[in-house]
Amino acid sequence: MEGFTREQAPDCGVCRFKANCIYVHLDAEGQKTWNGLRLAHKFRDEQEIYSQSQQPQGLFTVCKGRVKIYSTDARGQQMITWIRHPGETFGHIALFSGNDYFCNGRTMGETILSFVGKKKLEELLDKHPTTYKLFLHKIATEMHAMQARLNDTAYKSARSKVARALINAISYRSKDTSTPAIHGLKRTEIAELTGLALETVVRTLAEFEKRHIIKREPKAIKILECALLTKIADPHLKK
Repeated sequence: MEGFTREQAPDCGVCRFKANCIYVHLDAEGQKTWNGLRLAHKFRDEQEIYSQSQQPQGLFTVCKGRVKIYSTDARGQQMITWIRHPGETFGHIALFSGNDYFCNGRTMGETILSFVGKKKLEELLDKHPTTYKLFLHKIATEMHAMQARLNDTAYKSARSKVARALINAISYRSKDTSTPAIHGLKRTEIAELTGLALETVVRTLAEFEKRHIIKREPKAIKILECALLTKIADPHLKK
């Protein structure tokens, strides 16, 4: 793929995000093969990776940064389907279905992506058949998550939707700290993730800040009461 080279590919073995990656679930020989197949490229912020109706050429994995997967209607309004974080593979649904991309892919901040071409991926699957099970599990898990999101859209309050969007956007570095933080997530993107009007998102964030659940800063949102935000996101969740 244009712009992707072997020299730019980070070593999966020393990657701090490998616990989130398909790499860690491969056997030793499979990991060696996966590491040898990948190409990589460094993207700027808000750079297009692929667009709707393009034909997929392989799989992408986020090595650094984030990617938003979104669709746009005739009026130019956007809806974000996924935000892909470090270690996550994407583009697999269009590739395995044999269809064109149904959505667009764009970077969120400076991002490094790995790429495995379709032919090389087929060689990996043939050489390591157990890899099929990993991709089946990934697809099934994502379909389950999508069903949960549809339920949220239909039944949950605006407060719960915004709370869930914030929790899902917590940065990898701060996830296990006392004050988790969210970087680079715009209010418009929260609206696109939740299907809410921008005014509703703005009002809800202001309410959370007034209650000292979050603190908004110029380039980040800090979560001051993570347990309370989680309860708002899933009010009926059993402890």
